[in-house]
Amino acid sequence: MSITPAALARLVDAEKLLVVSDFDGTLAGFSPDIYAVPVNLDSVAALTRLAGLPDTHVALLTGRHLEGLARVCPLRDPVVLAGSHGSESAEHAVALTGEMRAKLDAVEEQLAEFASHPQTYIEFKPFQRVAHAAALASTDQATADALLEAVMSVEVPGVRVTRGKNIVEFSVSDATKGTWLAAEIARVQPTVALFIGDDATDEDGFRVLRAGDVGVKVGAGNTAAGERVADIPAVAELLTSLADGRAARLGLPRPVAERFEAVAAGFSAEVHRVHDWSAATPCEGWSARDIVNHLLTWYPANLRDAGIDLAFTADLQADPAGAWFEFVSAVRGVLADPARADAVFTAGPDEGGTVARATAGFLLPDIFMHTWDLARSQGRDVELDADYAARNLAGMESVGDALQDSGRFGPPVPVPADQPAGIRLMAYAGRDPGFGLRA
Repeated sequence: MSITPAALARLVDAEKLLVVSDFDGTLAGFSPDIYAVPVNLDSVAALTRLAGLPDTHVALLTGRHLEGLARVCPLRDPVVLAGSHGSESAEHAVALTGEMRAKLDAVEEQLAEFASHPQTYIEFKPFQRVAHAAALASTDQATADALLEAVMSVEVPGVRVTRGKNIVEFSVSDATKGTWLAAEIARVQPTVALFIGDDATDEDGFRVLRAGDVGVKVGAGNTAAGERVADIPAVAELLTSLADGRAARLGLPRPVAERFEAVAAGFSAEVHRVHDWSAATPCEGWSARDIVNHLLTWYPANLRDAGIDLAFTADLQADPAGAWFEFVSAVRGVLADPARADAVFTAGPDEGGTVARATAGFLLPDIFMHTWDLARSQGRDVELDADYAARNLAGMESVGDALQDSGRFGPPVPVPADQPAGIRLMAYAGRDPGFGLRA
């Protein structure tokens, strides 16, 4: 089950697109332990790629509070994170008052009996208290349903009560996914908005979508959404198709800062899916971790010749993913600052050029090509942007034998001329086109 081709085409072709997704039941499965849910990394990768594209805004809108979300969700800037149904976010946040706290205290008192039952507990969020019975439901759904139904009778004036999947939520905030989504649509002014969700609270979001927007319900049940997909893997398929289609239509942007976002997002998508950092890569003698180490070593070293110091706190050996995302944030900051982006190198291989020019000419092609290396190290294929690959290939071919004489590339590997530009690029750089994909 997937959305209609017309709806997908509308999303791919949108002049400005807003993509908003729920988390639990949409990007992640359920678990009795809310901090041990299985996250679909293909969806995470697709959202990461979408967020790096021009005129494409991505947000995660969840009932989880932001502190709890950070423990299970790897999505980073520029994805907007909105927690507690939108009460917590950089945009459209709600202030927690003393009156709200008093109401939450009253709810807690009335939930004491529920929490005394085995395999149930109360989750404390800034604007909500949530009665959980998923662990009990895994062995005795009938008893879990009865307890949750009884909890629905808890009444505190000014507190909204919502039944979800093996939970009952009590909220003191007027914010709903609908109010947050409506405000975000007003802020971003997208040509088309996409909202994906699976639960009762997501219906508030579906109901505020405009004509031409796309609401996607995950799973069975009555819904205000106009489209439906079967399950979490189907969400991943939808988001991947959208990312592929939109990337192909938009291509890589010309401005350096925007191109960096798109190229870095492609690499980040593969970082999210790494399951073995010690795996060999198409770069002889290098592991997946070495790929990240390479990128995070030479570029910061070069920037020192322009008076710029990129400092990192993440441990590259222990947390290569964290180090990579910290690097992306740091480079984003450099390119957003005209004083640093236009700084001139006073020494080194880039002497006389600007930081922005060196970034465009050397860092971006390096990240671009190593995206392929990282994916292949994990047994995954990735299709590189054809136009950018062709231009990089032409540039490398113009250097001739000096490319191999530099010692940084192996001898070209012959491939048929009708192979995709990305494959021809990597083969010319000495990579084995079949690396990581052979049985």
